[in-house]
Amino acid sequence: MTSAIQPYKILFELLSRIEENVSGTRETEYLNDLPISTIHLRRLFKFAFGVPLQSYIRSRKLAVSLEDLMKTEKRVLDIAIECGYEHEQTYIRAFKREYGLTPGECRDSRRNIHVTPPLHLFPKNNVCGNLVYGPEMVMIPSFHLIGRMYQIEIAEAPTKAPEVAKQFWWDNRHNVPNPVETNIFYGLTRKPDPSLSWTHYLPSMRVRGLNDIPDGFTGDTVPASMCVGFRYIGNHHYEEISELRAEALYTAIDRLVKEHNGRYELLDSEFFFEKIDTDAYDGQYCEMEWFAPIRVNNA
Repeated sequence: MTSAIQPYKILFELLSRIEENVSGTRETEYLNDLPISTIHLRRLFKFAFGVPLQSYIRSRKLAVSLEDLMKTEKRVLDIAIECGYEHEQTYIRAFKREYGLTPGECRDSRRNIHVTPPLHLFPKNNVCGNLVYGPEMVMIPSFHLIGRMYQIEIAEAPTKAPEVAKQFWWDNRHNVPNPVETNIFYGLTRKPDPSLSWTHYLPSMRVRGLNDIPDGFTGDTVPASMCVGFRYIGNHHYEEISELRAEALYTAIDRLVKEHNGRYELLDSEFFFEKIDTDAYDGQYCEMEWFAPIRVNNA
């Protein structure tokens, strides 16, 4: 069944194939026998790593070709062919787009060249066969939300938050006036006081301002913040983020944040939010982003 295809396993296998045969002549060589369509795999790769699959493969080919270019006297034509390019000029054009100079200029200039390193997945990225990727530092601009406010006990959040989020999306989102993005769900969590055992949870949509809040709804403004961001990819519909999956996701986020202890301080006691693009579900995978403010330690 399609739903059984685990994104962690698929991407791990793909990255391994690329590095084992980085000089493969065509993208399809890396995709043979993978139990996923090329379209789905490209979307999955782009969301997981932030770059198109074809661009990454090209960058890795060129990075490997630099070894021969700078360490040997091989002709550029021979390097191009060994690197999987059928024509020397095609290789030269790709090289110049990547590095800003031709292979010949690169040999003569003796400049340092920054290359694209191989991407890796580790067991810590594996969440029940699904994928959590991060952390990344992201500057979030200020934005406004309107939604239905809920008070949720912290201990019940993995169960209750997905329930009320789905309820809002099914029953209430159409009452939000003039949403900026009709397809994107925001779930904002605030804890009014660190000593409390509950949080405020706002399933919501982004709006341009808070001048028109319907009865029974609540508006909130997320301040401009330096945040830590994570991306989650699950082999299920976005409405199937269950208690088990939510707990596994937040456990993985907590572990990854602790690995960066000292670089920044996580301020999730102030607020954090998840963001789901419902249009991104492609019949196989859902995608979710999670953000919380941080204080960067400069010492």
